[in-house]
Amino acid sequence: MYPSCEIRWFFAGPPEGLLAWFDSLGMRFDGPAGAQRVDHYLLIANGDNMGIKLREGNVEVKHRTARLGEWDFPDIDAKGMAEHWIKWSFRLDQADALSQHLIREGRPEWIAVAKERLGYTYHFQEGGPALRLPLGNWAPEGCQVELTRIGVRGKAFYTFGLESFSDNGQLERNLKMGAEAVFPAFRKWGVESGWPQPELEFRGGVSMGYPAFLLGHLQVE
Repeated sequence: MYPSCEIRWFFAGPPEGLLAWFDSLGMRFDGPAGAQRVDHYLLIANGDNMGIKLREGNVEVKHRTARLGEWDFPDIDAKGMAEHWIKWSFRLDQADALSQHLIREGRPEWIAVAKERLGYTYHFQEGGPALRLPLGNWAPEGCQVELTRIGVRGKAFYTFGLESFSDNGQLERNLKMGAEAVFPAFRKWGVESGWPQPELEFRGGVSMGYPAFLLGHLQVE
C-alpha cells in the first residue's frame, strides 16, 4: 500500500519553458536521463477516481481517496487540483497468458501509454536542507518532481506533476514543501535565463489525474 498526495497538469503541446529548465538541469528526453516504459491502462467508464494498469510485470491499482480542491501557486500564476491517492501493487506470474496477450495484442478497453520521464526527488530532513536526488531514491519524507512525455494512440502529450510521500502522515505538508521548492526555482531560472514569463506554461495545461485525462482524451476522439 502506497499513499500519496499529488498535483498534475497535462499539456497538449510541448511546454517549452519546462523543457528548457529541465535541460538546464542536465535532463532531456531521448537522453541518458529519460526513463522509458509502456503502461497499459484499463479504461473504466466514469472512473476518473480509479486507475488500473499493467506496469513492468505488475498490476497496479490506484484509487483517489480525496480531492482537496484547487491550490494556488503564485510563483507560476497557476492553480492545480490537489488529490489524495492510494496505490496497491501486485506481481504478475510470468506465465500469465492473459496479461501477455493484452500487452502483445491489445484490447479496446486497455490503453497503451508510452512514457518517458524526467525528474528528481526532494528528500526533506528534520532541521536540515532539502536534498535533491535522482528519481527512484526513497526517504521517509519527500516529494517527487516529474516531467513526462506520453504517447497515446499516436499522439504526444506532456504532463508535469508533484507527488509527495510520507511515513508520518505528512503528505499534504510534503506536497506544499515540494511546490515551495520547485516553483520558485523554476521562476528564478526564468528570470536569470531571460526566458519570457515561464509561468505562462501552466495556463495552457489542465490539472487532473491520469484516469481523468485518459477518459477525457478518448471521449474527444
